[in-house]
Amino acid sequence: MKNETLEHVVSEPAKPVWKVLLLVVALVLVVNLAVLGINRLPGAYGGVAGLLLIVFLALYSSRLMNRKLAVYTYRWDGKELAVERKLGRRNKPLIEIPGEQIEWLRPLNDLKSQMARMKRPRKTMAYACQLEGESVYMLQFKEGKSLYRLIFQPSPQMAKALQKQVKEQKR
Repeated sequence: MKNETLEHVVSEPAKPVWKVLLLVVALVLVVNLAVLGINRLPGAYGGVAGLLLIVFLALYSSRLMNRKLAVYTYRWDGKELAVERKLGRRNKPLIEIPGEQIEWLRPLNDLKSQMARMKRPRKTMAYACQLEGESVYMLQFKEGKSLYRLIFQPSPQMAKALQKQVKEQKR
């Protein structure tokens, strides 16, 4: 049997330059207005508000980089699922999951209503540009005695190949 490597690359669709510029200008204006407001606060309140602004901007920047600017590459060679993230010129391997550790793969939309009743994993990793929609899947795998989940966006062919792996494994 021939094992063909499936590769799928996902990224956010490119936005027009005017929208990006408008977003940057709006963000700069909002931050400047927030700093002006923080400077008028009395005593330690300004320090706390400034710290909250920094935390908010750090979380927003992280989301922006990991969802909007990142390019994710998924590779399935019939034995292992590998995920890489590219930010700018830097390509970073994120995870490699052996096929025999995969327990199931399902569309995330189908799982949302069941999540509260499911056993909690040790960690859920989101390596995708979108966290909603028909192309978003959740994969559960076991490493040792711990359960992990991965949210990602495989191609339809890759999703079928991974589901086939799970079915063959259960025999």
